[in-house]
Amino acid sequence: MDDIELPDTPASPESFNGLVDEKVLAPWGEAGPAPVDRWRQDVLGADYESRTIPLMDDDAGPVVATLVRYRGPASSARASSPAAPALSPAPTTSPTDTHSARSEATPQPPHFILLYIHGRNDYFFQSELAEDIDGCGGAFYALDLRRYGRSLRPGQRMGFVSNLSLYDEDISEALDLIREDYPDLPLVLMGHSTGGLLATLWANRHPGALDGLILNSAWLEMQTMASMRSAVAPILERIASRNPMWAVPGGDGPDHYGRSLREGWNALDAPLPDSLAAYPDDPAIKGWSYALEWKRPGSYPAYAAWLEAILDGHENVASSVHLDIPVLSMMSTSSYFGEEFSEAVFSSDVVLDREVILERSARLGPLVTMASFPGKHDLLLSDPQVRAEVYDTMNRWIGAFI
Repeated sequence: MDDIELPDTPASPESFNGLVDEKVLAPWGEAGPAPVDRWRQDVLGADYESRTIPLMDDDAGPVVATLVRYRGPASSARASSPAAPALSPAPTTSPTDTHSARSEATPQPPHFILLYIHGRNDYFFQSELAEDIDGCGGAFYALDLRRYGRSLRPGQRMGFVSNLSLYDEDISEALDLIREDYPDLPLVLMGHSTGGLLATLWANRHPGALDGLILNSAWLEMQTMASMRSAVAPILERIASRNPMWAVPGGDGPDHYGRSLREGWNALDAPLPDSLAAYPDDPAIKGWSYALEWKRPGSYPAYAAWLEAILDGHENVASSVHLDIPVLSMMSTSSYFGEEFSEAVFSSDVVLDREVILERSARLGPLVTMASFPGKHDLLLSDPQVRAEVYDTMNRWIGAFI
């Protein structure tokens, strides 16, 4: 889960209770949200298109989802081409190029689809991922779930659901649109943090629907609370039944993760490590650019009904998830929960415990590949050399299994 600390101090007045106002539409510009009945250029630029997906009202009100697709050089050239045989694994990626070296190759028909699902307090903006998947022969799509990112609407409580299975509609409707583009290609689902939990649960509920699952620091368990879950869950259930919107008290810890993303290594006000001297303009050094209306500093409240749903998801992972598909679970090599904003913030997961991720990942099924990198909670927003290693690992795994 992104920003698991849940601080009491909000980023701005409209986010105090998780309710958002008209400012949440600002990243769209004058054109407003993506249309329902057609694709339109996305906020990420000319190579991206988005489309609003109308959904049934849930128990907290009206909702939509938003699907994004990448239409870069390779995908544009092959959009209407038939599927080709699977590509061989990608060569090792140079640290000077943070996406697949094949992105500059002659376009070939896609041989798989990848659908990406973001984490909590998040939305899709990781354009390098789209470029890499496109370059290694995939058709790339990303889904902004209900009440997140592109799908947020004024008056909604950011990220709220009372049951994780509600996301089945978001994903199934997105897949219907994707299959209009590519009816028969193998499907890979990729999830980051909370999105990794959702993707894992969806894969377990839909056997045979996926050909592979990629997890990026997946939130598969509540930190060190696994032994306490049976005691905590009934209490939370009673609270949620009486006051589902009760904001669960959280810690007041520092927002190291958000600061490391917004300001990059420059936030340390110290000389760059020698290994990064060649990358002064990299976003990991200067800070990543994203919409603060959709990915907020300091996050927002965790409501009782939402947290109850998360605990139920964790219980399902621990007791009943068994995946018969290939799984790639990626995580940081270490976690850091210290008070000091130091170099460790840039090479560790400061949100989740990587040992918990490692333990839960190993039990997901018989064909799980685990890979660790000295990177951040979102490995795709780590230092350039780390991102290169992450993409190379993904490309080789896709070449071997998909």
